[in-house]
Amino acid sequence: MASTVNIIINGREIQAPEGMTILEVAKKEGIFIPSLCYLDALEPEGTCRLCIVEVSGSLRHSIRVSCIQEVKEGLIVETDTERIKRNRRVLMELLLARTPYSKELLDLARKIGVVTSRFQSEEFDDCVRCGRCVRVCRDQIGAYALCWVNRGYQRTVTTDFDRISEYCIGCGSCVQVCPTGALKMEDRGNERIIYKWGQILARLKLEKCEKCGKPFAPKKYLEHMAKKAYKPRGLQLVEIICPDCARKVERPVPAPEFPVGKMPFGF
Repeated sequence: MASTVNIIINGREIQAPEGMTILEVAKKEGIFIPSLCYLDALEPEGTCRLCIVEVSGSLRHSIRVSCIQEVKEGLIVETDTERIKRNRRVLMELLLARTPYSKELLDLARKIGVVTSRFQSEEFDDCVRCGRCVRVCRDQIGAYALCWVNRGYQRTVTTDFDRISEYCIGCGSCVQVCPTGALKMEDRGNERIIYKWGQILARLKLEKCEKCGKPFAPKKYLEHMAKKAYKPRGLQLVEIICPDCARKVERPVPAPEFPVGKMPFGF
């Protein structure tokens, strides 16, 4: 049985499992801490910094990033002090300066009391540099199709050498985890395209369903699915069948329940 530690969040005494982060404990207790880069299925990296909190007690009085700071016995956490609110507002205004039209970001901004940004930028896009897409592609899918380039204000997500990726399998997981819709995926005719503002990241030919003839999934996607979902069960993917047709066919083993483009993490 995992040991627990006694902490205080916003004056509330809480017993938390050792090894959990402040953000995880807060979410479990229904305490709101804003975040963009955090996702349960991914290892935290503390990129966006919106989840900062003020700590004291067993840690030196300071501001910490709650998604990467583990709880400790005697820790005292304040999530909404004036100092924290002031810092969060500045962080959010910097994000809005570059991403002023994202509905998701604007909704989160209103929750922390930010309506507009005092800062201005001549370069607009929907990417908030949270890194979710890079991490899910690298750590969960294992495709390594996306990466970071440059530093500071010029930092951005792209493919190797800014070319159309030869490593992308077309699963769409990067699109799923993007919090602002900066990444998009479309099936156009017999081709799947994954793109962001001003750049096509991947183009993949869609294989046709052997039952209905409809283009539905890239070959790399099907090969990856066969390796991760079928091979561990001692099975082989012998037919190329779209999800709609698969549901109509009686099989000894049920067809995967996830639709194309909605592959669960780890596949």
